[in-house]
Amino acid sequence: MYFLGFRMTKEDLHISAAAEPLFCIGGTIEGKHCSPGTILPFTNAVLMTLLVDAILVGIAFGIGQRLQMVPRGFQNIIEFLIEFFYDFARGVDKKNVAKFFALPMTIFLFFLFGNMLALVPGVGSIGVCRPYAAEESHNTAATETAEGAHGTEATEVAAEEHSSGTIVDLATFPGACDHKGNIMVPFLRAPAADLNVTFAFAIVAVFMVEFWGFQALGIGYLGKFFINPAKEGVIMTLVGLLELFSEIMRIVAFAFRIFGNIFGGEVVLAVMIFLFSYLLPLPFYGLEVFVAFIQAVIFAVLTVVFAALAVQAHGGDHGDDHSHAGNEAKAH
Repeated sequence: MYFLGFRMTKEDLHISAAAEPLFCIGGTIEGKHCSPGTILPFTNAVLMTLLVDAILVGIAFGIGQRLQMVPRGFQNIIEFLIEFFYDFARGVDKKNVAKFFALPMTIFLFFLFGNMLALVPGVGSIGVCRPYAAEESHNTAATETAEGAHGTEATEVAAEEHSSGTIVDLATFPGACDHKGNIMVPFLRAPAADLNVTFAFAIVAVFMVEFWGFQALGIGYLGKFFINPAKEGVIMTLVGLLELFSEIMRIVAFAFRIFGNIFGGEVVLAVMIFLFSYLLPLPFYGLEVFVAFIQAVIFAVLTVVFAALAVQAHGGDHGDDHSHAGNEAKAH
């Protein structure tokens, strides 16, 4: 198609840093956003999230109904992923792996499938044509009017090229946005490219890490952060406060790490396709497949590591050792 003269224009490079609403529950769509008073915007990232959830639930029920003693096909792949990650988590914390393994494994599978599905052709490029917001349309019209007097010659050249068949704008395709005050809103968007999704997972992961810490150590879990300067010195007290700050900042780090990589990958692919849509994007697609996998792994692995650290008491002792010592003291 590229060598036949089909070209993308700058208007085809619309990439939104925020998920766009498909419809507004309790409101209406006004430009790119929902009207004031909207109860809940149903975005393309939410639709993709529900699709990934449906796929994962379908896989779980499908494999569960046809379990084989000697796994084959897709069951073999899923069992390999779960067993490989379980062995890793068991190596990090053998005593507590059964307690917190389900959460990081769920996080890994969700982001793995979500990130991979985002690379399927059509995701992010098939959607509904929607007009700009009123003020944006006004600014666009004003700009076009100001440039109209100087762009007559360029327009005539473009018309000649179009008529000769050397360059065909993708906007002329049936069903494509004409870009005249319109914008294409995709039906599907990578869940990790929406900060709402990544922040939600980050909050759940950090909350559960703190929950497991209190469950294992009780109120003594706070001893990691609030250290008595009279016993361990001012330096260790400051270190404890820095640890508390780092616990809170994990939410931001979790959320922005995977968001930045996935959204950045979308931008890179769009730019490469715009520059030369034939063959040039292929190495970058391969890179994005690797990034999609490794970011899911990093999110899950960090959850396992943080959970293992949370159940360790200040000084490196485990909560089980403390409870055992307490039982021995009671016996004496």
